[in-house]
Order: sequence, then structure tokens, then C-alpha cells
Amino acid sequence: MSYGSENATGTTTSSVGSRLRELWNDYLPVWLSAPMVLVMLLITVFPGVYDLYLSLVHYKQTNPQQIGEFAGLANFAAVFSDPSTWHSIGVTLTFVGGSLALETALGFTLAALVTNVSNDYAREFYRVAFILPMAVAPVSLATIGRIMLNSQVGVIPYVVATYTPFAAPNFLAEFPLATVIAMDTWHWTPFMFIIFYAGLSSVPEQLLEASRVDGAPLWRRYVHIVIPYMKPVIFVAVLIRLIDLFRTFGTVYSLTQGGPGTATQLVSIQIFQTGFKYVNLGQASALAIAYLVGILVICNVVIRYFGFGGVWD
Repeated sequence: MSYGSENATGTTTSSVGSRLRELWNDYLPVWLSAPMVLVMLLITVFPGVYDLYLSLVHYKQTNPQQIGEFAGLANFAAVFSDPSTWHSIGVTLTFVGGSLALETALGFTLAALVTNVSNDYAREFYRVAFILPMAVAPVSLATIGRIMLNSQVGVIPYVVATYTPFAAPNFLAEFPLATVIAMDTWHWTPFMFIIFYAGLSSVPEQLLEASRVDGAPLWRRYVHIVIPYMKPVIFVAVLIRLIDLFRTFGTVYSLTQGGPGTATQLVSIQIFQTGFKYVNLGQASALAIAYLVGILVICNVVIRYFGFGGVWD
């Protein structure tokens, strides 16, 4: 009797083991990707849920007795009734639009020029030289920029005062928004250059050669062949840079801290100052969530109306 029970137990154990091995083999991709999916959920979902919680409660240092009390949509109402919020949105849109246009135009122009360089050593030199600014940390780049723009020792005011009939302006005080746009363009044009250079390298040489045989001038080859062929590349580069520009913080904050006054106060800087300078985490979280939703809407509109056919196929 005892011998027969051992056989039955052994058979059952073997059946369970076989079933587990089948489950492991059948869902192997799921088991292997599960740890990373879990980590991604922890680092994305948890902060988002906690941010949503903070946006719905009172959390202001000057009013400690109310901290943690349910506030409903009061934080959102306070944020959007504040004129400084709309000012920051206007500054952000100007910054994003100006930087994106300049970086796209300069990145494409530099990529086209380097592609047409016939000497291999010169082309290699230009490739390395043009991507150097992107390798510098935002804070370091801002420090270099402040020194270069300094009205006493900066090289740029010196060049303006020496070689032009104009007096050297105080760039960060007189043209703060244009200056931060120029600094961001200097920093991130290399990113666009790299993508456009790769895209230009993929244009079939047969098409360009056929256009040369037909006698098409250079500008016509770019307008009718190169740019249409590169539409998906251009769209992806612009979309990535658009999202990144909305997240800009380090370079502008290191340069101006949002000033002078609020001339360069991006929404990201306002969120930081509301949350950590004035310790009003409720309104800072509400503004952060509203800003995220706004970015998602803008990106989806861009994808819907400018997502060139074939990019997402």
C-alpha cells in the first residue's frame, strides 16, 4: 500500500514539473521581460500617481495645518488663474518654436554641407567638430556661455564692440529670451546634424546622379529629391527635439534662473520654483500634470497633421 502511494506521488510531482516547464517555455518572452516591465512601472507609474495625489491635496509650507487635506481641483484653478502661468506658457512656446526652427535649419544645412565635402579627412574633422557642443553638460555649457557673454571679459561683446559699429549689449539683460534660444541652438544643433547627416547618406545615389545628368541645379535636387525622400527622417528628428525642448530646464536655469524678472521663465522653471522655492507642492504638481497633458496634446496634433505617410507603418 505504501509502495503504491509513493508511485502516485512521484507521478503527480512529475506531471506538475512538466506543466511548469511547458508554461516556462510557452511564455519565455513574458518571463524574461517581466522584471524590466516591473521596474519601468515602478519608476513611471508610481511618480505619476503620487504627483496626481499631490495635485489634489493642500501642500503648502506657509499653511502647514492644511497639509494633506483634500483640495479637489482648487490647485488647478489657482494655477490657471495666475497670470504668471500664462506668461510662462507664452515664453515656453516662443522658446520651443524659435529653438526648433533654428536647430532644424542649421542642422540640415550643416549636414548638407558636410555630405558634399569630397575630402575624407576634412569630412571627418567637421563631423567631430560639429557634435562637440552636444557632449558638454548643460550646466557646463551655461557657464561657458555666461563667460563668453560677459560684458567685461566676454569674447562676444568684445567682437561686437571691436568689429561692428554697434555698442556691445548686455545680452542676458537686454535680449534674455533670444540669448537662451541661441544657447540652446548651439547646444542641440549637433543632434539634428547627426540625424540629418545619416538621412542624407541614405538618399540613393542613382536618383542624384540621374538629376545631375538631367542638368538639375543643386537647389532643385534638394527641393524635389532629397527633402521629399527625407521627410520621415525630418519628421522624427523634429518630433524628438520638440518633446525635448518642452522639458528644457538645466541650460536656461543655469543661465538666467528664469530672469531677468520672468523674461525667461519657462513652465519647467515655474514648476521648480513653485515646488521647491515656495514649497507649494500642491500647485506645482497641478501645473506639472497640466503641462504634461498639454505636451501630449501638442505632440498628438503634430503626429496627426504632420506625421508624414509611412513613418508609423
